[in-house]
Amino acid sequence: MFRAVLTALVAVALVVGGVSPATAAPTKRGAVPGAPTAVRVAGSADGAIVTWGAPRSGARITGWKVAITPAEDQPDRGVDRLPASARSDRFGHLTPGTEYRFAVRAVGAKRTGPAVTVRYTAPVSVATVQSLFALDESGAVLRFPTTGRGAGRVVVPTGGEGFTADDLGDVFVPSADRSAITMHPAHGGPARTIASGLRLTADLRSDVAGNLYWVDSVSGAITKLPVTGGAPVVVLPSSGVDWAVGRDGTVAVFSTTSPQAPTATVTTVRADGVRTTRTVDQPSHAGFSALLADGSGTLYLDYWTTGASGATTWWALPAGSSALVRASPRLAFDHAAVNDRSFVLAQSAEWCAAPAENRPGGCGVDKTLADLVTRDAAGGTTEQTTSGVASPGRGVHIGAADAEGDLFLAVGSGATPGLWRLSADGGPAQQLATGWYPTLLVI
Repeated sequence: MFRAVLTALVAVALVVGGVSPATAAPTKRGAVPGAPTAVRVAGSADGAIVTWGAPRSGARITGWKVAITPAEDQPDRGVDRLPASARSDRFGHLTPGTEYRFAVRAVGAKRTGPAVTVRYTAPVSVATVQSLFALDESGAVLRFPTTGRGAGRVVVPTGGEGFTADDLGDVFVPSADRSAITMHPAHGGPARTIASGLRLTADLRSDVAGNLYWVDSVSGAITKLPVTGGAPVVVLPSSGVDWAVGRDGTVAVFSTTSPQAPTATVTTVRADGVRTTRTVDQPSHAGFSALLADGSGTLYLDYWTTGASGATTWWALPAGSSALVRASPRLAFDHAAVNDRSFVLAQSAEWCAAPAENRPGGCGVDKTLADLVTRDAAGGTTEQTTSGVASPGRGVHIGAADAEGDLFLAVGSGATPGLWRLSADGGPAQQLATGWYPTLLVI
């Protein structure tokens, strides 16, 4: 997820619906694990939770398999593997109006037991409820409504330097000594440690399934804490120059011998473990500066021009392709973000080259963010006119975007400092808060 940077829906209600009678084939007592009992499914917005009880007979259970069909947009091709103690599983990214089948079966030491299947139809009309999470200068994590209406609420009083959240709205922060992860539940309650004995960096990330990711502070390996339980696992041995996690659980790493080398290597590992390495020709006279991933396999790379202009330009790398496609319509001071399926870019009304900006008094151009450009994975774009907030100028400015395409950005200096929302429909920007918020995430 997801995160990333990347977005998912917060479950705000648990409404049972679409459940069919659970059925399973009989099995010989003790030969294999028995069938799970009391299998149920309940849904909320674009998510569903499957629950079950232990079998009444059969061999000893060593784990569970829970599969969703159809499995489009699901990590690990829709199959979750859980420990023996598990009694529930959560799935997101359900398509409105689609009937899903969830099959639950117990895993034994030698054989897997019979499946019990339940059905659930995702509601056609879904009221999406998302939140903007923001880390402030004091290390606190605040939660804002993405509608732009309502003040921020402190979720974590002292989050330190980093955090992430899952699609339920639970917030995760590294401990002060970077050896443990603490979860702060979405709906209150005491915080609790979910993993310890770790070698964390402050930069935690997540995907739509709720898996957590970080860079090992000693080895530099990208490490994953599975939401299904168990020990952390290494996804890739190095985080390269930069790395990203798509909401679908795809991990991407950008590597190059130098920022201005003619080629770079992009390695991706999908949630099902499939690994792909691509060699990419980098733009000439430019240096790499940032990497973003949506939830559909498209990567977005930011490059700065090494010549006198000092411009930054965003490029798209579609899934399966080794050719960069320009994603910035024109030169401007840019503020960028991704959601599950799109790239969102706010561009200033005017732009000036680096030498002009560095002269006494600056170059005097209009830095108001005047255009909001949305690019989908297929390359189609839409554009809206905005006003009310100005870019601080040159630099890499990364914010967060919700499922509707609203862009949230933090401005630390210039004429309009604070936390802002640019509506996907255009129009005047909304200021959500004053102050500086170095890390933003929409879930």
